[in-house]
Amino acid sequence: MNKHLLVAAMAALVSCCAASGPARAQSADIKTIVSVNGPPVVLNQTSSTNMAGIFMVGGTTSATVTQTGNNNATGVLQFGGTNSAVVGQIGGLNIASIGQVGQLNNSGAVTQVGGVNLSNITQIGH
Repeated sequence: MNKHLLVAAMAALVSCCAASGPARAQSADIKTIVSVNGPPVVLNQTSSTNMAGIFMVGGTTSATVTQTGNNNATGVLQFGGTNSAVVGQIGGLNIASIGQVGQLNNSGAVTQVGGVNLSNITQIGH
């Protein structure tokens, strides 16, 4: 997975939040999920700033992330036999990165609606 894209994405989110004008209440939803042989992950975020980091290891991994807010960032990293990841984002700044290493079918999809949209999907099958 492109670490430089993820670092740039986080820097962009921080700068957008810091440069938003006079001090006012900002709502942020930041989630880090680590799953080893766990059930599918489904995450819905609707704050002003949404960030999700999902790391999954196991036979079949599945993650679905939906984010609606001014600034949205998601990183999904999956190591399993079969991997599936779906990211949907609506906002001013949307950043998504999916990395998958699996033996059979890797599927990844990103849908982004907003002013600035950046995405990366890397899939390795063996």
